[in-house]
Order: sequence, then C-alpha cells, then structure tokens
Amino acid sequence: MSGPPFAVSHVFFDIDGTLVDYVPAIRAGLEAIAAEVAGRTGRSDVTADELWAIRNEVAADPAWREQSLNALRRESFRRVLVAYEIAADALDDVHDRYYLARDQAMTVFPEVESALIALRDRGLTLVAASNGNVQLDALGLAGYFAGAHYAEHLGVRKPDPDFFACAVERAGASAAASLAVGDRLDNDYTPARAAGLHAVLVDRANRVEDTAVIRVRALSELEALLAGAE
Repeated sequence: MSGPPFAVSHVFFDIDGTLVDYVPAIRAGLEAIAAEVAGRTGRSDVTADELWAIRNEVAADPAWREQSLNALRRESFRRVLVAYEIAADALDDVHDRYYLARDQAMTVFPEVESALIALRDRGLTLVAASNGNVQLDALGLAGYFAGAHYAEHLGVRKPDPDFFACAVERAGASAAASLAVGDRLDNDYTPARAAGLHAVLVDRANRVEDTAVIRVRALSELEALLAGAE
C-alpha cells in the first residue's frame, strides 16, 4: 500500500460508524421504543422502520437543523408520542429506554483497539470528534484518546468545516499536521479537507468509486498508510 503525501501529529476520529457499529445500535433503540409504544397502546403494528422515518423527518426539518443531537432525538420521541396518542409525560421514559437499549447494543469494530494502540505507539495524538453523544468511557476506549470533542460542546456540527477547525484549535494542533478519519464523505472527509486537514475515509463496504479519495477498508490499515507518508 502506498502512503498519502502527508505526515501528521494528530488524528481526529469520528465515532459513529468509524469506531463503533452504530446503525444496529440505533435500530435496537428504536425497537425498544416500538415495544414501549406497543405496550402502552396495545397495537401490534408499530415498527422500528416507522419510528426511523419520524427520526429522519426531524433531522431534515430546517427548524431543528441547528439544534443539538439530544434535542433532535427528544423531538423525534415527542412526535412518536403524538403519532400514537400517548401522553406527553411518557417522554422521559421513552427517551431513557431508547438510550439504554442503544448503548447496550453498541459494539466497537473488532480492529479498533489494536489500530488505536498501534497509532498511539507511533507517538500520534488521538482525538475523538463527533456530532453524536456516545461516550468513549462507555465503550472502553477513553484511555486511547487525549481528548473528545462533541458538536454540542463546540457549538458547531459537521458538515460545517468549522467543526474541524474548532476541534483542531482546542487540541492545540495545526490543520496541516492533522488527519481526520471518518466513514462519510459528506460529513467527515469533505469538510475536513475544506478546513485544511488531511483526511482518510473508512470505506468498509467499498462503495466509493472516486479514486482520488484516500481510503481504507478498516482502521487496521491506517498504520501502514501513515508509515508510507514518512
């Protein structure tokens, strides 16, 4: 594997879909809500897909675009209660049930820990940078990172390039010596490049056809990729 034309001191990792297998965890959370709704209404036709559609409606609603992820989720849960004519005072219970089921289903991709150890042992500073709210300590990964930067704390979300600029500044790094690693072109790779960082896309399913995009199929390939840049 030939290396990219850069060397870096800091690596900024997306969390959802990059370090953890996030989609099944979201579905587990929505299935828990579906069960909660079914239990409260006696209906047997409530599905996670329907609740996912409501979740996506909120995410696409311009009125909620600038809100925090937790606020977006609470709004989607509120709309679920309205849709199924459940009293509003059930919101906290539904909220808590979602996160409990989601977090219990959250799994770290199998190569992640060994990849993080290898990069840390090379003297690189590792930083988590996420729009989400999954906590590194709950995943057993906090010890590998010098810091964690979440959109709610930065006041700006991906895909805004300022998300990466703020994360780099807070880490005491420089964009030219920083690498962003994420699983989405639109949310990770492209805005990181726009902010002046180098970027690597984690393309586990080999879906991206653009040969100009620097990518890996798994995080275990990162060390060799970076070694080629030295």
